Amino acid sequence: MNLRLGPAVIRWRPLGRRGRTARPGWEQLGITLPRLRGGDLLREAGLSVLRHPGRSLVTVVGTILGAAAYVCALGLGATLNSQVSSSFDARRATEVVVQPEDQHQPLPWTADAPTRLLRLNGVVRAGRRITVGERSLRRTIDTSVQGSSVPVIGSDPEALRVMAPRLTAGRLFDRFHDDNGAPVVLLSTPVSRQLSIDRVGMAIFIDGRPYTVMGIYDGVARRDEAMAAVIVPYRLGESIVTAGAGAEPVRDLLIETRPGAAQTIGRQAALAVRPDAPEELRAIAPPDPRTLRREIEGDLTSATMLLSLVALVIGTVSIGNAATGAIAARSAEIGLRRAVGARPRHVFLQLIAETSMLGALGGAVGALLGVLTVSVIALVNAWTPVIDLRSAGVACAAGTAAGLLAGLIPAARAVRIPPAQALQR
Repeated sequence: MNLRLGPAVIRWRPLGRRGRTARPGWEQLGITLPRLRGGDLLREAGLSVLRHPGRSLVTVVGTILGAAAYVCALGLGATLNSQVSSSFDARRATEVVVQPEDQHQPLPWTADAPTRLLRLNGVVRAGRRITVGERSLRRTIDTSVQGSSVPVIGSDPEALRVMAPRLTAGRLFDRFHDDNGAPVVLLSTPVSRQLSIDRVGMAIFIDGRPYTVMGIYDGVARRDEAMAAVIVPYRLGESIVTAGAGAEPVRDLLIETRPGAAQTIGRQAALAVRPDAPEELRAIAPPDPRTLRREIEGDLTSATMLLSLVALVIGTVSIGNAATGAIAARSAEIGLRRAVGARPRHVFLQLIAETSMLGALGGAVGALLGVLTVSVIALVNAWTPVIDLRSAGVACAAGTAAGLLAGLIPAARAVRIPPAQALQR
């Protein structure tokens, strides 16, 4: 039997096994359920997001910062890892210092100690050095003129080449000056300015004894303490210790190694210099630059990842609050959609699509901002930017996921509002 009710036709099913008729469903009533196509869903969500662009942008600030911090962390870490200068690898990480455990020893090593070290595979050069301590330094012999107290370093030519001063005037002393105890000095730029020394050939006085300025340097490749001192030949440094009273001198051996050999030389140097008593010496070798680089990169990445996670959580909460406020403001709209045939899941999907779109927008903008930041920092420092574009994709996906999670609770609340009640608001 058919029953016509308006445009719909109700077709009753035949009796079942137990003699009862089945309840008519939507199909039996001839009513087509409303459907929400994917294109319509995205269009509606996009129109809702772009209706208030300023508010949408403020809502996703946290997501933008989180995505930007994530991309910056990975990009800067990769860029710094690839741009470690050859100066760090070839100079600062190729130095070993050998010192006596007890500086009061009268003879910590013999004069042929540098020769013994040169026999080790990986040693480029080695030399002796003695740090005399602070001495009175004047430009004139007149003791009434206020002088300066400056450390004096005695260095043989090989140790001087290990320190590698960068000369701005004059030249370095050599084996002749060291063997003959020539009264010559090298001044760093800060010390020369302090004494108003602007050229080589001028005389200075250390503890009242005259010395000729042989060179002026403005930097060293190793041993930065030389920038606040004057350098004299090694034998001359020993004679200054013998002639005057002062602090106990510090003796050491400076070794330049080939790249990658510093750790090995550090373990072998004491035995090579004092095979009879290696325990009386200690060798100080720099950390492996690759290990140090990984540690620095790991610390930087971990700290920035934590910050990006915090910013992403803030962005998620911000999107969730905005979605909750939007439901209250759009109750009438939601009720009207339900009244004209929208199903609860359609409303749920639309709100989820809106928050997900906000998250994706924040992730995309943040990823772009992160890429631009890494590029600008690299270009300012004359580096080659190293950016993995997959990190930008991960940032966009994380922003989308944050937006989706942020919209779950507000969307679930929205579908529970009865249409009649929503229209009355």
